Amino acid sequence: MQYIPHSERSERLETSKPLLKRSFRRYQPLAADALAARLLQFGLKPDHVTRRPLQLQPAKLTQIHSHLMSEPQADAALVQQYMHALQQLGLRHDWDGFAEAINDMAVVWVDLYAEGVSITAVDTLLSAIAVSQWLLPWVSPTKTRALQHCIAHLLIESAARYDHTALEFARRHHQHSHLPNGRMLIEQLQQLLIFSQAEAGLLLISFKLSSTMLDGHRHRMPEVAVEIIKRLQQSLPKDHSLFHLDSYEFAVLSPQLDHNVKLDLLSAKLRRPFEFTVNVNHQLFSVSPVIGGVCRDATHKKADDMLAQARLALEHADTTYQAFATYSEALSLHADASAQLRQDVLEAFENDRMALYLQPIVDTHTGLCMGAEALLRCRNAQGEFIPPPVVIEVLYQQGLGNMFIRWLINTSCRLASTIKQKIQRPIFLSINLTADDLINRELPYLLAQALKLWDVEASIFTLEITENGLLVDEDTAVEIMREFTSMGCRMALDDFGTGYSSMSRLRNLPIDLVKIDQSFVRNVAHSAQDRAIVQGIITMAHGLGKKVVAEGVEDADCRAIIASLQCEKIQGYYFARPLPFEQFLAWVEQGQTAAEQDLAISQQATA
Repeated sequence: MQYIPHSERSERLETSKPLLKRSFRRYQPLAADALAARLLQFGLKPDHVTRRPLQLQPAKLTQIHSHLMSEPQADAALVQQYMHALQQLGLRHDWDGFAEAINDMAVVWVDLYAEGVSITAVDTLLSAIAVSQWLLPWVSPTKTRALQHCIAHLLIESAARYDHTALEFARRHHQHSHLPNGRMLIEQLQQLLIFSQAEAGLLLISFKLSSTMLDGHRHRMPEVAVEIIKRLQQSLPKDHSLFHLDSYEFAVLSPQLDHNVKLDLLSAKLRRPFEFTVNVNHQLFSVSPVIGGVCRDATHKKADDMLAQARLALEHADTTYQAFATYSEALSLHADASAQLRQDVLEAFENDRMALYLQPIVDTHTGLCMGAEALLRCRNAQGEFIPPPVVIEVLYQQGLGNMFIRWLINTSCRLASTIKQKIQRPIFLSINLTADDLINRELPYLLAQALKLWDVEASIFTLEITENGLLVDEDTAVEIMREFTSMGCRMALDDFGTGYSSMSRLRNLPIDLVKIDQSFVRNVAHSAQDRAIVQGIITMAHGLGKKVVAEGVEDADCRAIIASLQCEKIQGYYFARPLPFEQFLAWVEQGQTAAEQDLAISQQATA
């Protein structure tokens, strides 16, 4: 067995000492005949240490005691036990008694080793032992060295066995709670599937902690986890097993569960204790369990498969805001489709099958295209479009958000540079930013670099944010928004009316433009309520000094009404769908000559 340096093992195994000591005692004692065989390996026989006086040198005993007590992790009681076991060697004159004393000393040595005594101390710990010459009062150096080496070998081997046991324990138990971990869950579940026909159910439990709690009380998180475990253990029947998979993720292996209804009942029982707040050192915390479960059936052959199904149920419960969900085949089909979609997105990003289409934004009064919104378009290998929200979600989930925003900014600046060269009047571009982008402090610097590279002005760009995007970290978001406006960019609040904006937020944000969500605009010609909402938003925005864009204008009647409400700009299928860049350029050039005619038609409709 390989000895593991103390500096390495102490980090991983410190919290497991009590359990490991009990586990290690299974290896003791060493039988008397086995110990005799060990002595023979070092040229000794049992009567060499029983029929001859075994001397313990007092000066050396004092030195050993001082050495042990000088160890940083020394435990006085353990030191005393070791000194007692050492002294017993000199008092045992029969072989069985001597073997018992050796075993006692080995057990105490393991406890000392577990407390941090270095393996290099073995020679010092045995230095007091000496074997006398046959029928003579003086020491036999050869026999003394042989006995010391034999015992040292036993102690070092005991330390190696302890390390092996400790590592096996650490592999199968959570480092803080000492509960069985995911590895142990897989092992026990696999044994159940192979060797038993009994019914069983598996629950995965994930606890959600409020963001305010995480921000202000992270130092309390381990204590919260302890309280969670306590409540789970109190709620579980005795024949159920609890596993600690991650910080706030647990598993329950339940025997005799043969129906989803029973899973549901057990889930409800486990959730009930968490209807009340968790009290940790007079601080109240709210934790919410989300649970996914699966019952064993004839198709389950591998533990990994059953665990994967329980995780699918957990993810489904989480994403659909349910407290509990059970596995069904439909979840697997959905997961397979999601996996394929995720693969399609990653391949499209890697193979540059992404582009920005531009949807015109038209001046209500002149009919001229004043700008365009840059909208992501992505195709899979078959040439089919992948929904933009899915593309963005996958890229950010896979850690590619920074690469994507670099691509978005660079591509937008390249398009703006081409527009500047080919069209003899300014046309602004709107870029959509995500909630993650709004807390990316490098983003203003990245935009500044791209503007310089492509020789375009910051004033060309309008950066669109959503109301909900501000909820992640509003202070940081506002700080970054102000950096953009100081560069010369404009900020727009997109999908206004569908989120959580208040009047004070709209007043205080560095916003130049408000975009009314198309769900209010599309039916203004047929809904008095929608028309009133649009009118109210326009009046309010103008009162705060903001300009307005109406999204979702799809017909002449809608366009005429929006114009009559004094909205400055309009956007929608009435003018054009999102267009590939070259088509957008052609549309703008054609639109220049048709603008006056279109404006006349609009004015006649409102007359």
